[in-house]
Amino acid sequence: MRLPPHQRRQPERQLRSAGIRRRVRLPLIGAQASGLVALVIAVSSCATGGEDNWNSTAVGDDKSIGALDLRSVLLVTGDEGAAARILGTFENNTDQPIDLTISDDDEETRLTVPGQGSIALDTRETLLRTSGDAPGARTTLVATTADGSVDLLVPVVDGTLDPYRPYLPD
Repeated sequence: MRLPPHQRRQPERQLRSAGIRRRVRLPLIGAQASGLVALVIAVSSCATGGEDNWNSTAVGDDKSIGALDLRSVLLVTGDEGAAARILGTFENNTDQPIDLTISDDDEETRLTVPGQGSIALDTRETLLRTSGDAPGARTTLVATTADGSVDLLVPVVDGTLDPYRPYLPD
């Protein structure tokens, strides 16, 4: 014989009146929270930059010489030994202009970064006659100012790929 609905719920009502609640959803909420934490950790791990992360938005090297910041420096070329374009941004944090020399094993180029200004090399063509290394490698450039010099370990990127094609030297 089947009980009417109001009698079937009595044990649940008795539990609630005694201060005991059913905890059916708690494991589900805990699993959702654990999944959210795992997702946040996974996404933040993918978004970090650094020398070992070639998937970063800005793959170039970052260094400073005194008050001059060198950001996202890289080379764009079509082949090993071919002409290469230097890309990056140089930011001067002083009121005075800073003379900057960038060199590799066999040549150098000179720039003047204005006081409290910057030079973005995506709009100012700055070339080396030879890249020194093939696309996919990293090569060393030396940046020098009156305050000293730093070695930049820069990626050599393939100028035939769409994102870099506009910067490929002629």
